Amino acid sequence: MMDIPPLPAPDGPARLPLRWDGRVTHFDLWHFQFAGGRWIAAYTGDLDNGEPVPLRIESACVFGHVLRSAQCDCGFQLQAAMDSFARQGRGLLLYGVDQDARGLGIAAHFAIYAMRQRENLDTAEVYRRLNAPVDARSYEPVVMILRHLGVSSVQLLSNNPRRDHLLREAGFSVVNVPLEAPLDIHNMSTLMLEKEDLGYRWSFETHADWLIPLQTAVADTPGHTRACAAVPGSGTAGTALAEVREDGTWDLAARLAAAFPAEAPTVPYVVYLTDLPRADELHTYAQLGAFAVVVPFSDIPAALRQAADAAGIRIVDWQRGNAYREQRPQWQLVHNTPRFQAYLRDGRVRCVVTPASGGEESYAIARCGLDDLMEECARAPQRFGELVEASSDGLSAPWLELDPGARGCVPEDVIARLVERADRSAALSGLS
Repeated sequence: MMDIPPLPAPDGPARLPLRWDGRVTHFDLWHFQFAGGRWIAAYTGDLDNGEPVPLRIESACVFGHVLRSAQCDCGFQLQAAMDSFARQGRGLLLYGVDQDARGLGIAAHFAIYAMRQRENLDTAEVYRRLNAPVDARSYEPVVMILRHLGVSSVQLLSNNPRRDHLLREAGFSVVNVPLEAPLDIHNMSTLMLEKEDLGYRWSFETHADWLIPLQTAVADTPGHTRACAAVPGSGTAGTALAEVREDGTWDLAARLAAAFPAEAPTVPYVVYLTDLPRADELHTYAQLGAFAVVVPFSDIPAALRQAADAAGIRIVDWQRGNAYREQRPQWQLVHNTPRFQAYLRDGRVRCVVTPASGGEESYAIARCGLDDLMEECARAPQRFGELVEASSDGLSAPWLELDPGARGCVPEDVIARLVERADRSAALSGLS
């Protein structure tokens, strides 16, 4: 059994009428001051009637509890627990006043959002900067409070295995009752992180469950990519709305669009990719109705994030336990305009001539633009390097690949020349 220090002298009880579940219910409240922070106990009904006490252990969350943020499930869980206590006439809430941001505090909570939103840092890098674990909470005060209140058997409303383990180790009888918020586009990343990183017992699958089979299929073939469209959290991992592959044709979005069912689902869905998408493909995914593109990398180029914003779709970095075992080179977007994109990978350059619209005539014009570019590159290999391959088939935007090093050129210089040429062409055609 755990060795728990003595309980500090509490303040209370205070009896207050609280509004939950559309009614007023009287609760008894206690305040406890520990070296590690403040706690409040609020209970209604008889805690010693021989039945397990319905118990919710809640960590403070200003964003979720006070401001009703949809990005976490804190507000939902507090509401659901207290509504059930009021409805049943019995239940106990233990509230960690200073446990915001899983024990790091409200200042750290703001810092986490700032780093995620302004600097686009992945979760691991955020907590590395904070020099803190993802979950820094201590639950020892919970044991002391329960003993003070004479509670020995609980019905624990939680999906957090740490809380269950702590109570059992301390000698309490525990019956688990799941308390799970519906998964949606706002809380998805937060709840999936809790399942993957903290072992929360959520019933839904995570992004990694969809990504890992795709990644495994291409792990040994860097030039091949895969994609699938799926409804995350639906409990149907392995049954995608559509799944496609390409073996070097660099036209994954067009293939996924062709394979997509005629009737799109009415619930939000995601596109999962084994590799970073082309900037022009993001419009295709948005037009298919996906609300996000999820990729198994933590570092998303700023230009690609900007392209996603312009296309009206989120790009989600998800490199956790599903990270590739070996480094997988990516075509990094280094220049992006409405009609021309340039990418760099391992010293090679790819450029895409983007159609002005989705019509066949627009694609034909883009193909002509690519043909002109190919001719110029062929005439001046000392300026652009060696032409490796080109593609102008199908309805995917035409592209070509150059190897600057084969002719002693510097890739960045070649990109600068290609951009200058694209700007001249755009000026002559009245495009920008």
